[in-house]
Amino acid sequence: MTNITNKYKISLTNVRKSLILLFNLNRHQFEYETEFDSEYTIDSIYSALCDKYEVYRLEADKNFEWIKRLKEINPDLVFNVCEGFNGPARESVYGAILEQLKINYSGPDSTNLLMCHNKYLVKNILKNSFLVPFGYTITNKEEIELLKNKNIEYPVIVKLNSEGSSMGMTKDSIVYNYNDLHKEVCKLLDKYDRTVLIEQYISGKDISMIYVEGLGALGPCIVNCDSEFYDYEMKSIKDDTVDIKTLDGKFNDLKDTVCKMANRLDIKGYAKLDFRLHDDKCYLIEINSQVSFHPEGEFITCAKKDGYEFNDIVSYIVSRALTTTKKINSVGIRGDINE
Repeated sequence: MTNITNKYKISLTNVRKSLILLFNLNRHQFEYETEFDSEYTIDSIYSALCDKYEVYRLEADKNFEWIKRLKEINPDLVFNVCEGFNGPARESVYGAILEQLKINYSGPDSTNLLMCHNKYLVKNILKNSFLVPFGYTITNKEEIELLKNKNIEYPVIVKLNSEGSSMGMTKDSIVYNYNDLHKEVCKLLDKYDRTVLIEQYISGKDISMIYVEGLGALGPCIVNCDSEFYDYEMKSIKDDTVDIKTLDGKFNDLKDTVCKMANRLDIKGYAKLDFRLHDDKCYLIEINSQVSFHPEGEFITCAKKDGYEFNDIVSYIVSRALTTTKKINSVGIRGDINE
């Protein structure tokens, strides 16, 4: 006679973990969709996981009806790649919802996502210990006049403080005098009505490193393009003028810096750190905690530099998230004693 207890144990062993792949889909209809994932990226993530896990695709649309479906499935893990629709806290919304529902998810927690989306805040936390460009924030046109009394060294670059994919940036974003500065700041305030960051312009090459919790710093890769910087148009079109490739060498000093920055900011899950290489020095430009998993993008290219193919790094992230309870523990900032 078959032992029912043993048979039951075997059936439990064979049950696959359930995952929801939660995403915003880029349909190329609106500017804010630039950071959303393409069908190609979503398909690639799904293919990397579907053999080992029961994977459900769930698009997080504006009406938030996806929450009902999420609760119905009640997955073991959510693979969260959502960018959000509105406001400076848009990336952190999905993590916060999952935390309130007590559903585990991969990647950065809501604190990391909120903090790293604020470029000025991150650099102010790091500026005493690391190379970062100086900057000012402007919230209204009246504040622009105050810059006349500042000893600003031009050129500077004008950008939105809490946006990604270089949204709102063009070749005119690099300015060389106060009149052009006034014009560019007004342009962004009029169009987006969000805080504008005015920052020291660092010339040089665009270099990215990634930090993955448990693996440390991986990369780097370099972005070669026919422009002074990797601007919004290039990121949204991703044409042949952009070449992302790994850099030869060990870059141990830069990897050490990345790990120290991640520790200082208490990064959970993973993040991509963008630098400008100028006179053999790397200046932090921004930290992206909600990364793109595009198979030819910077995050995956950096992982490949250290021997992790697409499926390897995606599987590692899921495996670690399934065995690590970390979301409620993030404080967002660590003291200097840990650097």
